[in-house]
Amino acid sequence: MAWVGAACQQVRRLVPRLWQDSGLRVSPRTLKRALRRAGYGWKRTRRSLKRQRDPAAFAACRQHLAGLHRAEQAGQLAVYCVDEVRFSRQAPVPYAWQVRGQPCVCLPAERGVGGGYSVLGFWRPADPQTTGHQAFTAILSATAFTAELFVLAVAEFVAQLTQPTVLVLDNASIHKAHLGKAQVSAWAAAGLTLLFLPPYSPELNRIEILWRFCKHYWLTPEAYQTPQTLLQHVTDLLRAIGTQDYRITFG
Repeated sequence: MAWVGAACQQVRRLVPRLWQDSGLRVSPRTLKRALRRAGYGWKRTRRSLKRQRDPAAFAACRQHLAGLHRAEQAGQLAVYCVDEVRFSRQAPVPYAWQVRGQPCVCLPAERGVGGGYSVLGFWRPADPQTTGHQAFTAILSATAFTAELFVLAVAEFVAQLTQPTVLVLDNASIHKAHLGKAQVSAWAAAGLTLLFLPPYSPELNRIEILWRFCKHYWLTPEAYQTPQTLLQHVTDLLRAIGTQDYRITFG
């Protein structure tokens, strides 16, 4: 069914086209059965920015990251993934085991009402020096992070370095502001290197996986009931990330 294409939202629109191209008269119901037999299924599409990125730059960066992780396993350096995330009472909608025949568990859908928090995280997914632990540090703020706050956070992070370290970052404006660029040389002298990912390449930053686990698995519906419960649960979770029950392994 090459004439159907990769996706079709309205089968009824295929009926006149099929008649025009092949002289066949079929009902939408018959077409749906034929689509299922041909391997099609009714499922959600998704947004993606992959087409806007440079494939060569993406492949080169992925190869470079693999080399950094090999050097990390050899004890030559440390690789930290850095990113910001927003936790708010506009709760995500994860799948969950629920009682059949009962209404679905309801989650808040409040936006801009308060009770939201921004988190800047520094996460080391692969630490060859420890077992059962992943180094993680975070700063929580009731407001969005600015370039000034980001530079202060990195400066505090640099002050605690014990070995050459690479920070993996996306191209957010606060990461590439002039205030930060002015500190790059000083940070490099202290052993810190900034690695900016190619545009539209979030899957190269492993911390994106961590944030997904936080929102869809580790924070329960109870966390979103009030601004106070959200703050308490997010604070407790940030303290626990990296420990045995709140870690992610990569093959």
